[in-house]
Amino acid sequence: MSLITGAGRSGLDAVAKWSLIIGPILFVISGAMVTLDPADYGDKFVAAVAAGGDTAKWGLVIGVIGITLYARGVMGLARITPEGDAQARMRIAAAGVVAVLAVWTVQAGIGMAIAENPAAAASAGAVMLGVGGAGTILAFLTLIPFAGGIGSGGLVNKNIGWVLFAIAIIGLLAALIFGTNDETGSLILGILQLIWAVVTLVIGIMMFNGDGD
Repeated sequence: MSLITGAGRSGLDAVAKWSLIIGPILFVISGAMVTLDPADYGDKFVAAVAAGGDTAKWGLVIGVIGITLYARGVMGLARITPEGDAQARMRIAAAGVVAVLAVWTVQAGIGMAIAENPAAAASAGAVMLGVGGAGTILAFLTLIPFAGGIGSGGLVNKNIGWVLFAIAIIGLLAALIFGTNDETGSLILGILQLIWAVVTLVIGIMMFNGDGD
């Protein structure tokens, strides 16, 4: 029973464990509900949101829920990280994820308004893309201390920390060089976000498996 509802050997509370598993899944579902076409970037993405109607609105809401759960999981990991540099990094990551959640919530709100009233796309579309771009860059920035903290803190294999660090650096470079609303940039960032979601889910599963040893 402790594997499902308790902290177990890892010390991570059950809510955080499940958040690390469910959060990434919801985030991926969210993107699929808004658009399944990888060619939808920039103005095309705004058009997809406007045409998506209720499906797009629910997708945006589910995305915010997914990020909220991810933030809860990161906070839980920060609490069980041993004191020192690793915990300091995790606390920075946790604070950063909260900021990311705030930015993505604003973006989702604008997107919901566009989905409700497609005519608003002309005036609000650029704002949504700008807010979303800022949120994307901030998200990859927060991944740097998270990668360092989770690896050096001994919570998971260090190689996972290195994978997350690589995702963060490549993501930042892609966002800064190509932009978040460019075809190449959007493709790279989309792939990286999917890998990030999978790695996060794996971390959540590892927390459960470690408790069962």
